Amino acid sequence: MARSYIFLLIIACASIGSSSGFSPPSNIRDNVPGMSKTQQRRSFQAHRPATKTRLPALVIPQEVLTSVLPASLGFYRSEYGVSYAYGLATALTGLSLLRRFSGANTIFPMHAMALIFYGTRLNLFLAARTLLSSRIRSLVDKIEDRAKARGGRLSRAPFLLSCGFLYYGLAAPLLFTSKLTTDVLKPLWVLPLLKVLVGIEWLGFGMAALGDFTKTYIKQAKGEDTLVTSGIFSILRHPNYTGEMIGWTANSFAGIVAFTLLVNAATTRAVLWPLVRTMAVQTLGWVGIIFVLLQATTGLEKRQKEQYGGRTEYATWVSSTWSGWVLPSGGAASDAEPHIELDENQIEDAGSGI
Repeated sequence: MARSYIFLLIIACASIGSSSGFSPPSNIRDNVPGMSKTQQRRSFQAHRPATKTRLPALVIPQEVLTSVLPASLGFYRSEYGVSYAYGLATALTGLSLLRRFSGANTIFPMHAMALIFYGTRLNLFLAARTLLSSRIRSLVDKIEDRAKARGGRLSRAPFLLSCGFLYYGLAAPLLFTSKLTTDVLKPLWVLPLLKVLVGIEWLGFGMAALGDFTKTYIKQAKGEDTLVTSGIFSILRHPNYTGEMIGWTANSFAGIVAFTLLVNAATTRAVLWPLVRTMAVQTLGWVGIIFVLLQATTGLEKRQKEQYGGRTEYATWVSSTWSGWVLPSGGAASDAEPHIELDENQIEDAGSGI
């Protein structure tokens, strides 16, 4: 149960700063008869203790806070910790870094804007879908009821904290591309390669957006049980998940390229260690989100087959489209209920989001 307080402890630590040192009461400093303010100040400085007692400062990087704090939405509604928090953390972290490093180089602004676009678009989609679908609203209520049955709100803290650090790992590549200086970007192949990777990232996130919009529009027009097979779904069965995998993989590779350049330019261990540490976080973030998306795609394939498998339309659609990447048949999505997840009634309405 003590682990439930980790999240709150980290937030509390964020407010810790260095102490101001020894400071005598104002009546000693400011009310000495016959002495001017300047004389009092000089006298105090001459007689103050030789050493000052200071508490060590704990500085939490802004990008960690913008990634982790949105996950606290899960305390209000458990599903929000893996949906709205996902988009909010991505957009906020991208925006925060863009404001701080907008002039770093020519590639970084487009890289940061990709994450801002993804997070903002995702949350707008989630909000619109909730407003338009009574089925989704009912699902969110059911998920919250199940979460409450498993324990109090604070019992969600370890899971939500892990989500927050996953979101931080997804934004970590920006920490590399924001540090690329003109000297580091000298090799002629570097900038074109980074532009291609960031372009693929935009393409992937755009594909996910198109998939979500198409599915929502058709289901609103024809009914929530409609099998969507037109538009981008005539090529890909799950363009939202496939697009996200493409986008996050390109994002990660951009970080790897930038990391390699920065490591080659590093001159001391003090410079090298933070780079290696950030790369470890980035790798964990990429592995985590890809695994989640593979599970989602595999599970959706299974549910669609169960619901539509007897239809000729479904068989024709499957034979002429690509499912995207899925888990191997031996490692299919588990039927065990995860900590926070939509249930079998979700079918294919979930769209993007963890």
